Amino acid sequence: MIRFAAGPPAAVWVHPGLGRGRSRIDGDGLFARQDLDAGLLVVRLGGRLVSSSELEALLAAVDPNDRYVDTITVDDDAHLVLPAGTAAHWCNHGCDPNLWHTGPYDIATRRPVRAGDELILDYGTNSGAAGFRMPCRCASPGCRGEVTSDDWRRPELQARYQGHWTPVLQSRIDRLPPG
Repeated sequence: MIRFAAGPPAAVWVHPGLGRGRSRIDGDGLFARQDLDAGLLVVRLGGRLVSSSELEALLAAVDPNDRYVDTITVDDDAHLVLPAGTAAHWCNHGCDPNLWHTGPYDIATRRPVRAGDELILDYGTNSGAAGFRMPCRCASPGCRGEVTSDDWRRPELQARYQGHWTPVLQSRIDRLPPG
């Protein structure tokens, strides 16, 4: 198990220059209310860590028409479950994201973002729970059509996001045989 010097923060922090708005991708999204430089920390994830079996039970108990469980994989048997109702919930997936991971719980801008732009993250960079699948509606030129917990195995994504995966997924990539 990967161990971090400190566990996750209890709460989610979102840059004050971000806000919720109507998304062209899906429902509502997280938007820049001001110009943001590349490399700027915009979200620090927080919540509680659960095991894979606890996560499965949480997901099984959720009514998909009622609410959603926001979670990322932080270790082979540890998943961060974000508190309900945080602004980070509105960050949609996209296959050409303008955000990426810069630490186990930190998300920063991948490139400059203009005021009014939707902030998107490639969920494949943080979703490692076995069996995760979701359709993608981002409509970017390189849209994969589906996001899965095995996207870390894709060589083109490994190259694109080198060093910007959650640590457990980066560790899985690093252990792959060359070639």
